[in-house]
Amino acid sequence: MRRMAERLATLSERVLRGRNQALQELARGAALCEVLGTLTKGAEECFPELRCSILLVDDQRRLRHGAAPSLPEFYVRAVDGLEIGPTIGSCGAAAALGTRVVVEDVLTHPNWKPFRELVRRAEIRACWSEPVFSSGGQVLGTFAMYYGEPRRPRPSELEFIATTAHLAGIAIERKRVEERNRAQEERFRQVTETIREVFYLTEWNPEATVKKVLYVSPAYETVWGRSCQSLYDDPRSWSYDIHPEDRERMVQAFLTGSPSGDFDVEYRLLRKDGSVRWIHDRAFPIRDELGQVYRIAGISEDVTSSKETELSLRRSEEENRRARDEIEALRRRQVESLASELLLAEERERRRLAVDLHDGLNQTITLARMKLAHLGEHASESVREDVREILELVEQANQSARSLTFQLSPPILHDLGFEPALQWLVEDVGRTYRLEISLEGPEDPSPLSERLRVLLFRAVRELLINVAKHAGAKRTRVLLERGEHAIRIAVEDDGQAFDPRFFGSRGLGLSTIRERLSHLGGEMSIASTTGKGTRVTLVAPLERSGPDGESAP
Repeated sequence: MRRMAERLATLSERVLRGRNQALQELARGAALCEVLGTLTKGAEECFPELRCSILLVDDQRRLRHGAAPSLPEFYVRAVDGLEIGPTIGSCGAAAALGTRVVVEDVLTHPNWKPFRELVRRAEIRACWSEPVFSSGGQVLGTFAMYYGEPRRPRPSELEFIATTAHLAGIAIERKRVEERNRAQEERFRQVTETIREVFYLTEWNPEATVKKVLYVSPAYETVWGRSCQSLYDDPRSWSYDIHPEDRERMVQAFLTGSPSGDFDVEYRLLRKDGSVRWIHDRAFPIRDELGQVYRIAGISEDVTSSKETELSLRRSEEENRRARDEIEALRRRQVESLASELLLAEERERRRLAVDLHDGLNQTITLARMKLAHLGEHASESVREDVREILELVEQANQSARSLTFQLSPPILHDLGFEPALQWLVEDVGRTYRLEISLEGPEDPSPLSERLRVLLFRAVRELLINVAKHAGAKRTRVLLERGEHAIRIAVEDDGQAFDPRFFGSRGLGLSTIRERLSHLGGEMSIASTTGKGTRVTLVAPLERSGPDGESAP
């Protein structure tokens, strides 16, 4: 019993020594094959008749050599690349089933039938295989124990194979994580060191006024004109070149984004060589598995070229806008001039017709009256009655002709001015249509240009006739206000309201008035409310009459 206890103590010491050595190699970063080799050699030292192997499962679900210090080379080569399966030896079955497979005699077990000649040459009779798992339960490989004679494992050996497989799983998983990290770091390095944008990583410490720079890509030296090392030494140095006009805005952007660790800003760099660079800077937080921010990643992109193009396009657009405005102003002046000429030409034609009526028809009617009066003096009594009736008809024709002459072109508008003509118009329309119309405003004539006098007179006449024909109003007011730069005329009635969008309900002349006023720089507004009537307001810029009768500034 004493010897057995001593033997067990010695065995435990060997097991611990071998595993500690493997763990030390793993900690110092030794290669996986070296760690697995130490682990299997330590196991074989514990059991003199034992031969061990560790096989790895690749992405194609095939077994790959990991470590087998005492197995023949031909056997190692034969097993390497073997596809796993529930009936493939001990290791292939353990990897496929995810459970321990114990074969006491490989020459009689059906899983080993295809490999009997191989195991005879290798002098293998028993093989026990334990699957190697990752921390997440994925099968990473197998740990196998081989003996030269048929036998079944003792409980201590089963415990040994399980613990050794667990330790192998730790080593394999850690090395694979390291390999993935190295591959990712290499891809990261290749990307960050070849892109033109500046990529950076900083630590995250909300309480620290200066964040330590963990990494900055080589593009920093090209964009900032400073060395990467200078940023590592002084994490604030990147901000020293911010354009003075952008500095306050940048400080505010960082203060706003600092609680969450993200921001998106544009600013300018004023480099030591005097050149200016536009930078688009974006940063975002990196969180750990608990959702806590532990780093800040960012990209600073030199957008100088696109910014200059944008500014150039903006300048071009501004120049185009100014050109369009100038063209539109010229077109407007041309339209206003044409509208003015048409208005004056129309008025001149009206005056010509009025003169023709006065000089022709009116004189003819006057001569006819004279002859009829003479005839009546020498005619009989019965004829005199007929002559008197004819004289009345001639007088009505004369009055109609005089009224038509005034409607075509009232002489009072050209001889006495706008205000007296407006007073005559109010009285004439009121008398003609039996409408109560009042006029409020200055009586002295305004020194207006001919085109403005004519336009406003025609517009007010059109509005009053519309009221008389369509509004059904009882009372109408005309309000005249004269300012320093504009004249304002409002025509109010208490008649039926109408929708200002539809001019046709109150006569066809409203749209023409608005159009002509706009051509001359004026405007017309309409307010119509049920129960209150309608108010139409005309506003036109004052234009003083020049020495030749044309408008003058």
